[in-house]
Amino acid sequence: MKTLVLLHGHGVDSKIWEPLSTKLSDYQVLTPDYSSEVAYQSIEAYVDWLYQWLISVGVEKCTLLGHSMGGYIALAFAEKYPDLLEGFGLFHSTAYADDEAKKEQRKKTLAFMENHGAAAFIRQSGPNMYAEEFAEKNPEIVKNHVERYSQLPTEAVITGFKAIMNRPDRTHILSETSLPVLFIFGKQDKLIVFEKNIGLSELPPKASTVILTEAGHMGMIEDTDACADSIKTFLETN
Repeated sequence: MKTLVLLHGHGVDSKIWEPLSTKLSDYQVLTPDYSSEVAYQSIEAYVDWLYQWLISVGVEKCTLLGHSMGGYIALAFAEKYPDLLEGFGLFHSTAYADDEAKKEQRKKTLAFMENHGAAAFIRQSGPNMYAEEFAEKNPEIVKNHVERYSQLPTEAVITGFKAIMNRPDRTHILSETSLPVLFIFGKQDKLIVFEKNIGLSELPPKASTVILTEAGHMGMIEDTDACADSIKTFLETN
């Protein structure tokens, strides 16, 4: 049985994967949770923690699929520990570092969190993770998202955010890897803008690309079936 490790993004926790993981019961699905951690000051520190966690639960080989911040961790993991991987994927994520405009925006967001707390940040950012049409049709899902993740510890949310801010460009990992890479993009994604990031899928020698035309940043919820089918195909063909 193949092992699939799903890495959650920033401002959520491992439960974000529940709708998707239930459709992947043919595999061993692991969903490590680092949403309350405050000790890791860089993406590389999360990678080293993840490596030790995987070893502790007996993983010898796995496919690593990271959502948003989880994708930054997956890329850095592929750089440092490729021998543990059968493949990896970026799920609404990117290999680019922030440009100057994004860095300035993040500085303002960080100051907002430091002044008002994580709950205020989640109330502001949570709805933007979903495509507008999906949010209009599913207000309870968005409401539950905000209510649940507003409970995350402010210090942990800030710690993860700083790690995201300071990550380097890792496009060279995509170009140099011999591992198969899965890309899942949301056409309506406001955070990982489709037009700016679709070109990344041309970098790896072995790439599979899925475009969710109606999804924003939360494809595992907005289009669960398409995501599950895409992941199954990737696992079975690699």
